[in-house]
This record gives sequence, structure tokens and C-alpha cells, in this order.
Amino acid sequence: MSLQPNRWTTYSSNGSTCVEVMLTDTEVLVRNSTRPEAGTLSFSFAEWDSHTKGQKLGVFDLPAGTV
Repeated sequence: MSLQPNRWTTYSSNGSTCVEVMLTDTEVLVRNSTRPEAGTLSFSFAEWDSHTKGQKLGVFDLPAGTV
């Protein structure tokens, strides 16, 4: 799935919505889909690219038995 410019994309791993991501002209925004009023995080394209590469490599995986 690719992000669509200026449109919130919702991700869910367990059937309930959790995270929304939006690509703008200058940054990537992230918020909690169940509490969007709680605030938004913003990342530069370089930060987002670094994070997604690390995620694909398993850098942020929780240790076995944590969940």
C-alpha cells in the first residue's frame, strides 16, 4: 500500500483502527485514529524513510513473549 497525498490512510493489525498516516507536500503526519484530537506527530521525508526501512528489517520488533 502506498500513501496518497493529503489523505489519511488508516492501518489496523487486529481489526480495530489504530494509526493514521498522511503524506503532505513537506512531511509525513501520524495520529491515533481513535483519538485524532490528541495530537499529530510530524516527520521529515528522511526521518520517515529511515523509520520504514528499520521497520522492514525488524529493528523495532518487540522481544518474544512481550505481547
